[in-house]
Amino acid sequence: MNDALLSQAAVLLAVSDMPEGEEEILLTLRAAHLSSHSGEVAFPGGKWEPGDPDLCFTALREASEEVGLSPDSVKVLAELTPSYTRAGTRVTPYIGRIPACSDLTPNFDELSDLFWLPLSVLKSDLRVRTDIYRWQGEEYWAPVYEYDGFTIWGFTARVLVEFMATFYGVALEREHSAPEVVFNR
Repeated sequence: MNDALLSQAAVLLAVSDMPEGEEEILLTLRAAHLSSHSGEVAFPGGKWEPGDPDLCFTALREASEEVGLSPDSVKVLAELTPSYTRAGTRVTPYIGRIPACSDLTPNFDELSDLFWLPLSVLKSDLRVRTDIYRWQGEEYWAPVYEYDGFTIWGFTARVLVEFMATFYGVALEREHSAPEVVFNR
């Protein structure tokens, strides 16, 4: 068993071209009854399990369990910088290209819904606010987006910032016309 991975998790940032040619990102809404991150928008993913050979496998396994995405249909493109959730879990995001025709269904034991976020929302930086987090003398920020009744914020939004900069050269900066909200922990 790999003890170094025991308290880690991985997520899959799945990108697909829709029929109109617009790239979209798969996001989920976690079920309200879950003990952690309930009711939050997230990427498919979860904690590493002892049977997982590595964190990429974890991300693909969890995507299969949560939305029915076959691991064989994912072309893994890259690994982003591991980051921490507000609960302190170290999470490694993996970027994967999936077919536009993927027939996905949320596992209602874990999710309330799933949806596709057009990259145009991020490229245009249509945020509604910027959250500022102060913790242990450090300051972190994340944009907040509203899309189709869903609120995208926190860890998920921070990963999207890195993804847009790394893959599209789009720098989503803290400075924005949207209001800032400060949270102290």
